[in-house]
This record gives sequence, C-alpha cells and structure tokens, in this order.
Amino acid sequence: MADSTACDSPTSHMNGLRQRSSAATSENKESGAPQPPPPQSDSSAPRKNNVLGRTPDGRLFHVQETPDMLSSILRPDLPKTPLDLFTLFTLGVQITIFFTLSREHARIFFLIYFAFWRISYNAGLGYLLYKQSKTQWLVQLVDKRGWLDPKRCPSTCAWLSQQLTTKMGKTYQVKDMPIEYNTWLLFRSVVDVILLNDFTAYLLFGLSNLHGLRDMGVFLFVVRWMAGWLLILFNIWVKVDAHRVVKDYAWYWGDCFFLCLQSLVFDGVYEVAPDPMYSIGYAGYYGLSLLTGSYTVLFVSLAAHASQLMFLVFFENPHMDRVYGERRPIAARISQKRNEMAQESTSPSRPTMSTSNSHDLHHRLFRSDAVIFSNLDMLRASDFLLVVLCMYAIFPLVLCNVSSNVGRILLCCNALGWRVYHTFALGAALRAQSQNAWIVRHFLKFYHFINTRDAVYEAFEQWKTIYNTSLVMVYISYTILAIRCYTPIDQALPAGTGLLRYVLGVLLIGLHLWSARSSYRVLGPFGWLYGDFFIQDYPHRLSYTGIYRFLNNPERTMGGAAFFGLALLSGSPLLFAVALFSTMSHWWFLSFVEEPHMRKLYGEEVRAESSLTKQMKLVAQRNAYLFKSASGSATVNEVQDTLRRTQSQAKQAVGTFISHQRPNVERIVGNTEALFIKQCDRLLSKRTGDEIRTLDRTKYSVELVDSPNTHTNRYHLGESISVRWTAPRNHSRRDWIGMYPIAAFDKEPSGRDDAGLLVTHVSSRGKWIGIAEQEWVGDHHSGKQRGPLGTAGASDVNHDADQIEGISVFQGTKLPWHTGRYELRYHHDGSHDVLAMSHPFEIVVDRPNDPLSYSDTYASLAKIVRFALADSPRPDQNAETYHSEDPDDLVLWHHDQARHIANGIKDAFAVDFSPKVVVADANIASLASNIVAARQLMCTRVS
Repeated sequence: MADSTACDSPTSHMNGLRQRSSAATSENKESGAPQPPPPQSDSSAPRKNNVLGRTPDGRLFHVQETPDMLSSILRPDLPKTPLDLFTLFTLGVQITIFFTLSREHARIFFLIYFAFWRISYNAGLGYLLYKQSKTQWLVQLVDKRGWLDPKRCPSTCAWLSQQLTTKMGKTYQVKDMPIEYNTWLLFRSVVDVILLNDFTAYLLFGLSNLHGLRDMGVFLFVVRWMAGWLLILFNIWVKVDAHRVVKDYAWYWGDCFFLCLQSLVFDGVYEVAPDPMYSIGYAGYYGLSLLTGSYTVLFVSLAAHASQLMFLVFFENPHMDRVYGERRPIAARISQKRNEMAQESTSPSRPTMSTSNSHDLHHRLFRSDAVIFSNLDMLRASDFLLVVLCMYAIFPLVLCNVSSNVGRILLCCNALGWRVYHTFALGAALRAQSQNAWIVRHFLKFYHFINTRDAVYEAFEQWKTIYNTSLVMVYISYTILAIRCYTPIDQALPAGTGLLRYVLGVLLIGLHLWSARSSYRVLGPFGWLYGDFFIQDYPHRLSYTGIYRFLNNPERTMGGAAFFGLALLSGSPLLFAVALFSTMSHWWFLSFVEEPHMRKLYGEEVRAESSLTKQMKLVAQRNAYLFKSASGSATVNEVQDTLRRTQSQAKQAVGTFISHQRPNVERIVGNTEALFIKQCDRLLSKRTGDEIRTLDRTKYSVELVDSPNTHTNRYHLGESISVRWTAPRNHSRRDWIGMYPIAAFDKEPSGRDDAGLLVTHVSSRGKWIGIAEQEWVGDHHSGKQRGPLGTAGASDVNHDADQIEGISVFQGTKLPWHTGRYELRYHHDGSHDVLAMSHPFEIVVDRPNDPLSYSDTYASLAKIVRFALADSPRPDQNAETYHSEDPDDLVLWHHDQARHIANGIKDAFAVDFSPKVVVADANIASLASNIVAARQLMCTRVS
C-alpha cells in the first residue's frame, strides 16, 4: 500500500501532526458550486459524494469515489485495464519463479527483484512526485503532449479514456473531469503496479529465507513466531486504520494534483505515533524477520525501511510544508501592555502602562546559546572552556601507562560523578529554585545589581552555561567509558548475534537522537534549558504538539536510549549497569523536580494521559467482550490474583526500564557563515548551432526604465528595476534577461566565439527573469505556451515592426543587494547566447552626511528597510495577528529580508551586522542607535 502521511490543514496546525486536509468549507459556499446529483442506479457507475476538489487554477469539481485497489485488480468478476493485467502477470510470474527455483537461487533472485521495486517506489515515485509537487510536471506533460485531448492525440486519448472508464465505471466522463484528476487516476494505476509487486517480492524474499528451529529451543521458537505474528497483525491494523482516516486521496498523494475541500479527523493510528505510515507502518518488516529467523531478511528490512524514511524526509515533509505550511514571520515585535502600580508613591494613583515584548525578552535571554555543541563561538568564554573541558575529558583515552582495570574504574567513577552532579546536584538546585527562587536569591545575596530584575537574568544566564556543560560531560564521560570497555564479538557466538547487537545499539542511538531533536523542536531553548523555573514574564503555554502529542514525556521512554545503545555496542556489563543507574537517576529528576514544577505552574493543564494511552484503552474497550466469557473462570481468577501480588514488586523494575535520561544529543551544527563568495567561472552555456546566426539581432533590445525617485538610471539598493525589452513576434518563450555586475567580466575573456557572437560565461546568481515570467518554475521552463509575456502581462504587439514590446520587473530576491555598476543581458532560448545588452547602470544607497548623526542614520536605514520588506504580505492580511503600536517595529517573514537589511547596513554605514542581529533588534530605531554606537566606537578606536 502507498505510504502517505496525513498533513496539516490550511487552517490549523493540529498538534504538529501532519494531516492531508483541505481548504475551509466556507469556500464551498462562496463558490456557488452546484449540489451533486443523486447517485446513479448503475452499480458500475462511479459514485459522487459531497466532497469538492479544487485544481491549482481554482476550478471546482466533485471528487468521485475511487475503487478499492485489491478488489479492482484481484476480483475476477470486475473488468481489468491493461495495467491491471500486467500487474496480475508479474505477480503470477513471481509466484511461479518462487516454486520453480531452489531456495538458494530464490533468495538471490527475490533480493534483487525486491530491490528493483523498492527503488522504483522510493526513487522513481519520489522523483515523479517531487517534480509534480513543485512544478505540476505530470499534469503539464499530459497537457503538453495532448494525451487526453481528442483533437490532438485521438488514438492515445481514446486508449487512456478507455482505461479510466474501465477503472472508474462505464458512466465516468473523462472530458467532464479536470486534467489534474484524470492524471492522478493514471498515476494511481502506476502506483498500484509498483506497490503490489513490491509487497509480493518482499514476502517471497522472506519466505525463501524461512528457517526452522535451528539451534534454538522450542520455547524461543514459539516466542519468536508469536512476536512476529503480533507485529504483522499490528502492521495490518495500522494500514487499515490509516486508510480509514486519509482515504485514497491522501493514500495516493492526491494533494500533489489537486486539493480536496474536506476536513479529516485524525484519530486512531494517527494518535499513536508520528508519521505512522512511515514509522510503525513498517512493523511487519520486523515481524517477518522474526518469523523467518534470518538476519539477511532483518538487514534488508532495515535498509528498505531506511529508504522509506528518506522518502519521507526528502519528499513528503517538504511537500507538506509547501502545500499546507502556515507562513509565520521569523521576527515579529508584538507589544503587550501590563498594569504596574507605582510602589514608591504613598498616594493613590492610576496604574501606569509599561510595554513588554516577548520578542525582546526572548532575544535578551537567548543569544545563540550553545546547546550541546551547536552554536559554538570560540570567542565566547563559556564555549571555549566547554571545548577545552571536552578535550581534557577525552585525554584519558591516550593514557597507555594506566592498566585496563584501573583505567576503567577511574572512567567509571568519572561517568558516575558527572551523572550524580548533573541529576542530583543540579536537580536539587533546580527544585529549590522552583520552591523559593534559591538560585536567584543567591545572586541577589552576593552580587550587586542596579535593577533587581537583572539578578533573574544573570542567574538564568549562568544556569544555561552550567547545565549545558554538565549535560555534555555526562555524554562525553559515558562515551569514553564505552570505548574503554568495548568487548569484541566472541568468535564462539554466531556472526548474526554480534551483528544484531550492533544493529540494536545503532537503532537505540538513532532513536535517542530523533527523540532529542523532536523534543527540542517543541520545547525550544526556553523549555530545553528550564527557563520557566526562572523567568515569569516569558509567555508560558503548555502545548502538546510534535512528539508530545503522542507521549506526555518522551524522556521517560526514549530519552536514555543512547545509553543502552552504547552498552550494547560495547558489550560490557559494567556499562549496562551505569546505563541503568543513569536511567534510575533521571527518573528521580523527572519525578521529584520536573513534574512538581509542571503541576505548580500549569495546574490542570497538565495532561493525565497521552494520546497513545488513550488509543490503547479504546482498543481494549472495543475488544473487552472477548474476555468477558473467561472472566468467571477459576483459572483466570487465579492468574489475576497472581498478577496482583506481583504487580507491586514489578512496578519499580518496569519503571526503571521505561524512564530515560532527558533527550539532548544534537549533531554538531556549525555556526560559521559564508564569509566570501567566489567569482563564478563555470561555463554555463551550450552552443545552439546555426540557429543563433539566423536571428535578426537588431529586433532585440533591452533598456532600463528610469527610476521614479532619481529619474535616471541610478537605483536605490532594493528598489524595483523595470526593464523594457523588444523581440520579434516569433521569439522563443524561453528567452530570459540576466543582471550582472560589470566587475564580474573584468577577468573574463571577451566572451565571443569564433563567429563573434557574445556568450555569457558567468552566473547571474539567480538575478534573472524570464520573458514569459509565469511559465518558469525555478530554473526550468514549464513548457507551457499560454502564459503572458512580461511581468503581470505587461506587453504589447507592434504590428508595424512585427515585434513584441514588454516590461519585466526585477524585485525582491531577483535584485542584487550590493551597490555597484551592473548591466542587463538578453539571452536566447534558455541558453547564454547574448542577443542584446543594456547600458551600464548603478545601484546606490543613501549614506548619511554625518555618520554619527542619529537622524541621518535613521532616515537612510528606514529607506533600506522599506525596500527590503517590500515583498512582505499585505498589512490587512496579518494586521490583527502581527500588529505593534510602535511604527518602528518590524515583521520579518524570511531570512532573505534580514540578510538584505544587513547588506544594506554594511554598504551604507560600513558596519557589519549579521542577519541574526537584525532579527534580534527588529526595530528601526534600535538598529539606528546600534549603528551610531558602532560608528562611535570605530571612530574612537581610530583616533
């Protein structure tokens, strides 16, 4: 079956769960779409429902119910399409080969055959869906070739229409449905071929590796088979329940083709695990591995599952964000007022209003602080000392003079010491901070602060450094101990057993990393570093999103998986004991430090049961009748009494295994930014033969429209640049205009070929625009020939000169955000052959007359900001959500805007601010003050 997750609806971000949903139902009412007619009496006719679909161009249509895949292909009484017959043929061939070949040859054949279909799924379908999602490539291909147009390709159209009619029913009218829906149905048929062959090939591959008891006892054999069948049955439930929720529309990635205007309720399996079709939806792989008892099947299953997760990461998630992702600004200064009574006055007075800003507070508390090893800055003392400490911690590995036993004891004491300090010492301090602000009172007692609130910020600043350092050392010390305690695989053991040890160890470490990353995405730096123990003004909200949608506290179940993973990799009982102690210690921290503070701060908002627990209870309730008949049995009652007696004894032991250390391992993320841009010297053009020589180049021209501000060819940095161009009426729709700095050609050859034709050998670095602008998708022409010419269709036909004149506009990211002299080049048919060039023009920036004048600086900066934010959404679309009373406050929607402002500041004021500083300030007046202060500092240093 197709593995398609649900995705976010346009109107809500449902607790971080990816839902395939549709636009609001209000659109249906506004569209005035006709009501669907009553269902046809013909059983073979496709059934219409009340669900509307909407194509990318806005056309509404009734989404007809699609037939069940297995029934339409496997039921002999239903008509079959050629693809159905091909599928049945390939399935029959597989089964025949399985019973014909020897087991040894069958293993090799089905391994290769399964790999082919799995690659066809993940790479083939992934590539097609990627292009369809970004450029509507499949729809455009069908439209361009005219495969569904009876006038252009009558035979192909008739054949494809027959396939669709056979699949959907005799009354299905292909011509009445949009091309997007028909293309999706054709794509769906191809998917069915791949899915059924992929499933069958894997099943036969597993059966060809089926083994009996071998060297294991009957008990282990029975346990292995029971566990395998449980996983397979669980997998079937996941698939069936997921299809119940998302239907065929999401099952076959229908939102790559059109939007379905309905709201889906994501319950059942979608409340058990994130991305269930990609995570627990492959439990059957491991069930079959247990049934076969083959490590070969296990490793192939791991590889196939990993490829499916890559499909999720590289296609599914980006597609969901592209289609349903809610656009949020990266910086928005939203002022919030609070009443403050003047405490010093003895007479009654009205409360004064002071403005707090969560944006300012966040960037005051968090300035790219180190989290594990991310955001390291070696010029920051705390980060430098952290790196030095880690180096000294690793140093014992090179001490060869210390005996193995003594070295292991010392390293074990080191690991236990850091665990005790991190969990119990810091835990006690954090508990005291929650109860009576002990850490803050310590700073107030021993240090002087002009404003007592600064003591809170100082205490939290020091806490962040101490906590992160301790956390890093817990993992460093444990990893070093694991290396010193490593035990090679015993040669007496089967090779597969040792490999299984490594596989499980790596999987546990991967689970820990994923859990930590998912938790950090939800908590952010404030929650990760326990900011709510210190800061009361920070917006506190308890949100069960992301991984917390399914688990109340992932740390209890997955947070310490890396410790046991390293213990498996090392094969040392000592390391397992240390991992067990770490788990028990962290359970104490969660139970006696974190949970009491959560109940104190959030009260009844703290959820008693997770979604996973609720779903398990629902499943138990639905199947309770199966056990009612046995409830009165004496044997059952005896077993229940035994379980009750042992429950209290087992509770503590089980709890230690399901509670783990707080997830916090992150991959090393570099914080260095690109400091230079190499001059592009890659040859980008290909010769077009004699075609370019036959063109009348005198009919091509490109010239600039004067700036409305300067009335010359001098444009302010970020100002839109309009270009007037002319071309023959039969010009290529793939023609394009590029903007280049003149300095880029200083070290280049003349750029002319043997015939004297000019060719551009340098990259425009994205500063280009197509003549038929709307026909381009990224760097590729869509192939359509119906789009308007010029920006927003600004073009006219000059019949006398047999030419087309148009205006194209460079704006936003199409503009170079550096001052200098530039020129425009008109290129032919998607190549780099130059047909026309403009005169040089300048991009300038207003520099203040007095670099130390705040008013001059503010005026120049305001102009830069105005142009940088020109591509922001209209104010009326987001005024209620992102509104500030201060007119100088900025709403930055993407990092390009911050980078453009930073580039403008560097060119105008010779002050080098990173985009992060712009995001943190997000206020024109504040930025202007910082620029003046930086200029004053530089002037002082020079003098």
